[in-house]
Amino acid sequence: MTNKDITCFVACCGGATPGDIIEGLPDAKIQAISLQDNTDTCRLIAAQSHTPYTLICRTRHHIRLGYRALERMADYLSAPECGMVYADRYEETKEGIYPHPVIDYQPGSVRDDFDFGSLVMYRTEAFRQATAEISVEPAYTHSASYALRLALSRRYSLTHISEYLYTETETDTRHSGEKQFDYVDPRNRDVQLEREAVFTRYLKKTGAYLPPPKRNIDLQKGSFPCEASVIIPVRNRVRTIDDAIRSALAQETTFDYNLIIVDNHSTDGTTEVIRQYAGEKKVVHIIPERTDLGIGGCWDLAIRDARCGRFAVQLDSDDLYSTPGTLQAIIDKFHAGQCAMVIGSYRMTDFKLQGLPLGVIDHREWTDANGHNNALRINGLGAPRAFYTPLLRQIGIPNVSYGEDYALGLAFSRQYPIGRIYDVLYLCRRWDGNSDANLSIEKVNRNNAYKDSLRTLELSCRRALMTPEKETPGEHFLKHQLAHWALARTNHEALCHIQTRRLCIGENTVFVQFNPARAVSTCARLDKTSIAARPCFLCDTHKPVEQDCIPIILDETFQLRINPYPILPAHLTVSSERHQPQTLAGKTGRQLPGKLTDWLERHFASGYALFYNGAKCGASAPDHFHFQAARMQDIPLIMQWDRLMETATLTGQATLPGGGTCQEYRINGYLCPIEAFVSDSAPVSDADLIDAYLHTLPSHPDEDEPRYNLFAWNDPKRGFTVAYLPRDKHRPSCYTAYGGEQRLVSPGALDMAGLIVTPRKEDFESLTAEEIKEIYDEVSL
Repeated sequence: MTNKDITCFVACCGGATPGDIIEGLPDAKIQAISLQDNTDTCRLIAAQSHTPYTLICRTRHHIRLGYRALERMADYLSAPECGMVYADRYEETKEGIYPHPVIDYQPGSVRDDFDFGSLVMYRTEAFRQATAEISVEPAYTHSASYALRLALSRRYSLTHISEYLYTETETDTRHSGEKQFDYVDPRNRDVQLEREAVFTRYLKKTGAYLPPPKRNIDLQKGSFPCEASVIIPVRNRVRTIDDAIRSALAQETTFDYNLIIVDNHSTDGTTEVIRQYAGEKKVVHIIPERTDLGIGGCWDLAIRDARCGRFAVQLDSDDLYSTPGTLQAIIDKFHAGQCAMVIGSYRMTDFKLQGLPLGVIDHREWTDANGHNNALRINGLGAPRAFYTPLLRQIGIPNVSYGEDYALGLAFSRQYPIGRIYDVLYLCRRWDGNSDANLSIEKVNRNNAYKDSLRTLELSCRRALMTPEKETPGEHFLKHQLAHWALARTNHEALCHIQTRRLCIGENTVFVQFNPARAVSTCARLDKTSIAARPCFLCDTHKPVEQDCIPIILDETFQLRINPYPILPAHLTVSSERHQPQTLAGKTGRQLPGKLTDWLERHFASGYALFYNGAKCGASAPDHFHFQAARMQDIPLIMQWDRLMETATLTGQATLPGGGTCQEYRINGYLCPIEAFVSDSAPVSDADLIDAYLHTLPSHPDEDEPRYNLFAWNDPKRGFTVAYLPRDKHRPSCYTAYGGEQRLVSPGALDMAGLIVTPRKEDFESLTAEEIKEIYDEVSL
């Protein structure tokens, strides 16, 4: 590696130079920018880094590079599966320099406060791919780096280098017990809402998103000695245990309850304090036989005791209930909401119950619709926590002293509704004796790694919950084909590492893709002699032996197949079983796109769009009638559709048979003309409206229909949408130009939709926004 292999982006302010920020930076390409955490910053970095590696420094404070630090980062990035690296560091404080190790990234490391440190290096190609993915999502103001990291993790490894590669001036000198509540600070509300949206999109893309749980629970099932048990695990809390017991015994309820104290072999006088309540019939004092129990193990012992009530309610040994009505409010919530778990809100206080700055922690980021998904992104769910005992016994509690409550919250929310109470029920006392008041970095890392492992398990469980029982036939077909057809698998896997460039042309976003495998289509000879001389690869008799199909039986039979030379992930071909020319004219009254779109929606969980290349508009098999399909989330035109509809002019309207309307729009804000037909009921369009529009397009000798590309999809906001992109020419003049003027671009539907496919590297690297606009102008009508 040479220094010229790296472009370094440094956050500079107040007249500081990159050299002031990073000491020991070699003569690499350096850019000082305002590193705001928004989408535009990611785009800027992607556009301005032309070296194999991109280094980003996200601190404005001093960093000193270690010996050969950048070389070591580049060494790790040389592995093709690696997209980003981060490293251990030293932190310099007033007291001295101390090691600050970080932890490995695992599938469950999806929280937005994961500690990568201030110095991160990317493979530039991977950074551009991730930037392209998040660029078609709503613009991010606070969370672009989080969205980019999640996008990157779907394709590449994020690698921790267990070497101390730099020294950083410590800027956050708060204790660990103060830092852990940053994510619930009301001042960060807008940031948290945006990051929830980022994370929810990630869950949907990775198959771990769950709809709101609706599983009913019979809360009256079984026989219990009392309605509720307050559970207090305790070890060596002689200063606080008496307050906790008296707080529990002061509860005023309409039902019987008891207090189960699991005294985990205290040695400081705690046991003697508890024994003072030996005559109180509500108090159950348990000293375990085992000596290897953590807080979770003590809880598990308590809930399996025959004296445990129908509901088990938390009270930590150094905390208090806020009022005598806390327990009643919790049990009332169980019955009102038929909940499996109830979580309240608490106030932070000091040992003398004086309020602390953060005040009330109510976790109002929780919503009934998405709280169970967002719970995977954050580090806690609130307190006090209470559980329906039969389910708690069934799930079990991890025998640990940190994170056991979070594990239960994730497990319960996976399948059961959780009730939230936003009134203050609990006083959480912070004092020097708290177990998490001031942890070492090693202990913080162990705790974070443990919770990340819980998320890893939970993500896997949630994906399994959706499959295989809920795995659609289409998804099963795709998995089987990729597992058994090497060519298709190789080309689809190659998409994970494919190079893309993003260009802005006015308000429109266009991507250029370098895809050598598509040369088979881009360079296909389409004259009648050549077509007649080659076997039709869409006919059964000529298809590859490994290629399977799913029959689609409508007015005529189609065959759904995986495309072995994909442009996008899960790229499909839907071809007629019968060999016939590529023309949609006269096919079932213009309703065929709607019928096929409806079939795709029923057989695939991912939202698919159907698209069509006319015989002279990008079809590499103009002799065999077929469509193609790809996921809506991967098609730039559809991802920009909300903005484009804001530019639309209503040009016609018709009433559909059986009710509903079909409206015709002319889209004015795109790079080429678009005529869209939007139906607000079933996936049908008005044939008369469409035919009237198509009759306005020029006809060509020996061609059965006007030239156009077509997209059809079910728009969740507007209804079934069919978009026609009228064409003049198949290939632009630059396709047949000579020398440096030639560009092998042969636009089909996806190219017209904003994804320009280039099989040659030189075209991928040299195409400009002006050239792309000229291509659109030339081939469009």
